[in-house]
Amino acid sequence: MCHAATRAMKAGFFPSGDESAERDARAVLAPLRARRNTRVIASPARVARETAAWIADAFEIVPAFDDIDYGRWRGLSIRDTGTREPGHVAAWLADPQARPHGGESVAMLAARVADALAFSDHLNARERCIVVTHAIVVKAALAHALGMPLASVYTMDIAPLSATVLRRASPADAWTAELPHASA
Repeated sequence: MCHAATRAMKAGFFPSGDESAERDARAVLAPLRARRNTRVIASPARVARETAAWIADAFEIVPAFDDIDYGRWRGLSIRDTGTREPGHVAAWLADPQARPHGGESVAMLAARVADALAFSDHLNARERCIVVTHAIVVKAALAHALGMPLASVYTMDIAPLSATVLRRASPADAWTAELPHASA
């Protein structure tokens, strides 16, 4: 599940990791309230923790589901960064291996997310798991699970509070996906 929107998202800034949710969405998320046999995991980012708290009384924080590290672009205006560093921003948006900001490349993020998904194979098969994370993490998970080229993350649009369901019967089976549907 993609976390709630933040002011930084709406204003066009790279996340800093400490943004809070723009508005309280607990009423909108009431149908997703965690039931018995539901494990809730959140990214360490503040907005992901807040969103997870709206659907569960208790949740785990798993760093593998954290947002991509935007390096020196963290907290900066996307527009201003594009004006100052057009070649670097263009490279980052076109090449999953690029990391001109000094942080993580999309490929590095994807490897981290793939490892986290492998962890889910060890969960009780009857256990439902909700992961509250970031749009780019959901995109990387989809690309990995469906065997899509990593560059496909640049063509996906994942809205705040949307849910994407990944399923497979066992580690030997292929993943299936129910693509994003809005919770809000």
